[in-house]
Amino acid sequence: MDTEFFAQRLQCSRSDKQDCLLTVRQLLEIAFFYREHTPVELDRFMQDRRTIYTDHFLRRAVSCLVDVGNNDLIRQVLTNYILVGNYTGHKFLKNVVIMETILALHKNMNLDHIFSFLVPSLFGLEFEEYVLELYQEHLQSRRFQPPDEDILPGPVVEGAPLFVNEEDPLDFHELP
Repeated sequence: MDTEFFAQRLQCSRSDKQDCLLTVRQLLEIAFFYREHTPVELDRFMQDRRTIYTDHFLRRAVSCLVDVGNNDLIRQVLTNYILVGNYTGHKFLKNVVIMETILALHKNMNLDHIFSFLVPSLFGLEFEEYVLELYQEHLQSRRFQPPDEDILPGPVVEGAPLFVNEEDPLDFHELP
């Protein structure tokens, strides 16, 4: 997708962006599950929650994440679906958010980077605070606070040390 095509279709009202926050919430759940489990378990997770994750594009994108090993192929497949669908506004934004998040997950990008920078950037500066708030709420619900620096790369595993003592970066401790 070239920049002109992207810019023409991504113009969304505040209401359209608000509607996409549900998708961001779902992507947060999927992303954290993906980092903590195997791709096969993610596939089963999505099958078990068909009634929750009803968006066909989201389900297809997760299927690509699980089944396709090449990031360029995932991008091409999802881009083709977006182009052929001729989406605009809310649906275009929703599908681009899904595609970019899935690609970032496949590249093993840090979840904090995905949900603090990448995803909010798709909503624009005037709306990014709402996306950031969703991310913080999700972290709070998981009782996890990311360290100030990227000292803990990779997936967060349940029961693994989550906090770093600022005075001694090698001193990990669990949440109370």
